[in-house]
Amino acid sequence: MRRGLMHWSQAEMPAEVLAQRVQRLQQAMSAQGLEAALAWTNFAQPAVVHWLTHFTPYWSEAVLAVPARGPVVLLAALTPRVHDWIRSICRVDRVVAAPRLGEAVARWLDEAVPDRAARIGVVGLEAAPWPVLQPVLHGRGAGVLVDAAGLYRGIRQPADAAELGLARRAQAIGQAAWDAVTPGLRDTAGLTARVEAAARLAGAEELLLRVAPDLARSTVAVRPEPVMSLGPHYAVEMSIAYKGAWVRLARSIVRDGGAEPAAWAAARVFFDRLARGTWASAGSPPEPPPGLRLQHWQLEASVDAWPLACAAQHPGGAASALPPGSMAVLSARIATAQGGWNGATPVVVTATGLHALNATA
Repeated sequence: MRRGLMHWSQAEMPAEVLAQRVQRLQQAMSAQGLEAALAWTNFAQPAVVHWLTHFTPYWSEAVLAVPARGPVVLLAALTPRVHDWIRSICRVDRVVAAPRLGEAVARWLDEAVPDRAARIGVVGLEAAPWPVLQPVLHGRGAGVLVDAAGLYRGIRQPADAAELGLARRAQAIGQAAWDAVTPGLRDTAGLTARVEAAARLAGAEELLLRVAPDLARSTVAVRPEPVMSLGPHYAVEMSIAYKGAWVRLARSIVRDGGAEPAAWAAARVFFDRLARGTWASAGSPPEPPPGLRLQHWQLEASVDAWPLACAAQHPGGAASALPPGSMAVLSARIATAQGGWNGATPVVVTATGLHALNATA
């Protein structure tokens, strides 16, 4: 078992925190007249169900069924032999084996919500697979299903103390991975091996890596495959998960060590200003100093089924869309007279702007 797939940790994610999240969902459901809410989850879109229960289906799929009143049920397309494992890592009232997931959802609704005209919210309605929804539509009609994306987005942020603690741990894991990026690496294969090993040994649950292999040519980061040579200056972006909390970190690197280009220092100072500034409440970042050009910035947060979704970016979009206390990731690509510079760091949204999330374990 990978170190990241740990069992329940009461200290890091207390059961009462998850109970409070479900209560927030149920209160929002009642306010909108929904008798139940459904959320489909798989490995690529785990965020909603994980936030509510602490469960991610690493090799299958599941549906979380939340009634307006009554027990919360996880319908899992996994064999009963792993149900003890599921119960050990997540908080739900019942786990039900559901090899035919759509039929299991329809049966649960028949039991929990016998009124076939009752409105049912679906978080991620457009992304849910047809085989999961079809039995419900066949039995109740299309009019009963309501897109609950806005409802969920309204309760998902701000982040609670437990989530911020996990994110700080993920950020510390990222620092351990940075320490493994030593001078002299020549291609993305060697870079990936170093970063993966360090992050996994430090406890990373997942790691997604992107690289801008030569900042003199482009600041756009791509997947490190097929194997690419690293230029004199390159950038690395890590997306790291620790127990379901995702952060994204990026920095620019001098391949063979030694002094960084002088313009990079100015870019870093400007980026630190963005990560700690009051500009987010106005929605537009300040102009960079002479010699720098802000090519792209983006603010991402967990607001739907994806671990990180775009909340604001250049061009367009207001960063104030996230309420104070939200946890997010700020990314930027900056052009300088000595080539590009990339940076990304987790931040917390405040009433007046942003501040950086401290990387304390």
